[in-house]
Amino acid sequence: MGRADRLARAVRDHPPVIAARAGHRCRAGAHSYLADGRVVCWVLPEPESPHDRPLAHAVDAELALQPVPPGIDARWRLAGIPTRGRFWELWCATEILAKLADVPMVLLARRAPVTCSPVVGPRVEIHHVVTRVGEVVVAHGLAWATTSEAGPAQA
Repeated sequence: MGRADRLARAVRDHPPVIAARAGHRCRAGAHSYLADGRVVCWVLPEPESPHDRPLAHAVDAELALQPVPPGIDARWRLAGIPTRGRFWELWCATEILAKLADVPMVLLARRAPVTCSPVVGPRVEIHHVVTRVGEVVVAHGLAWATTSEAGPAQA
């Protein structure tokens, strides 16, 4: 099974939990915090074999109807990326890259957003998928080690 398939199965079989932040207690989940005070938690299932284990996992989420930051939206549109109706999907996918490649989001926001999966960088391959859970846009990501000596992670 390919990495994209492993990610799709993990998302399908283990959907994120969206709950009140107060009282949320888990140790193995990846978390994202919504502007309305809720937490989004995604617990990665145990792999079927040790060879399937990713290096890391991440989740990012945003409220689909919250205002879009005009400066970033304008910058991305000037780069030729159509953001209308897709801004938060692109933002969340880019946040996944920031989290898993350990690159500050402020640097990635200055460039074009992540629009494809996988993203391959130095010694890491990152797969992501974006879904909607009601009014919440959720991006899930998994990172695997590679032997690539590519430059900075490419969107």
